[in-house]
Amino acid sequence: MRLLRLARLGGLLGIVALALSGCALLNQPPVANFTWAPLEPLARNEIAFTDLSTDSGGPFGGGGVVSWNWNFGDTDSSTSPSPKHTYDKSGSYTVRLTVTDGSGETATVSKTVTVTASVGGTWRGYIDDGSGFLNDMELVFTHSASGGIQGTAYMLGAALSCSSISFDPTGKRIQFQLIDLGIRLDGTLDASETRIIGLWYILGAPFAGWSWDVTRQ
Repeated sequence: MRLLRLARLGGLLGIVALALSGCALLNQPPVANFTWAPLEPLARNEIAFTDLSTDSGGPFGGGGVVSWNWNFGDTDSSTSPSPKHTYDKSGSYTVRLTVTDGSGETATVSKTVTVTASVGGTWRGYIDDGSGFLNDMELVFTHSASGGIQGTAYMLGAALSCSSISFDPTGKRIQFQLIDLGIRLDGTLDASETRIIGLWYILGAPFAGWSWDVTRQ
């Protein structure tokens, strides 16, 4: 009789273990995923990250992601479901998202975000007029994610339109014209992407002018 009871108890424990095993199998961890916009962002331009993670839940709950941990690959982080972030300079950044569901299950996904150099913003410095006098100069550029650049130069008490603006994000070289002054400015964005140094040229002339130097504000 005792053996029969032990056999029944063993069978009951086996059923309970099987049931718990089945529940564990049903309670799947979440699937981490995200996207961002714009997909080809510029440095110093805001990027919107959107969580696309899913969680099917389990037999004891409805499921759902309850916490987010973002690592943007540049020492910054966030716990927002869909944060916004700005990178100070160009480069390839590994963005890692870890999500946790209501049952404590976690999942992690990593993606590479490639950021392109930008000249957008306000720059202040000088332009050498060739007579030994350094004129104050301020440049304000608007650099869109689509690649278009518009700009204005403030110097000599006037606002001068920058025309024919071109920027090579690989070589980090910028070129534009100040038609009102009859000059073209060529410059190079430095490694830190906080300073532009270059020379200016008289339009239509084969020789170089003098230096100009501006720092990002």
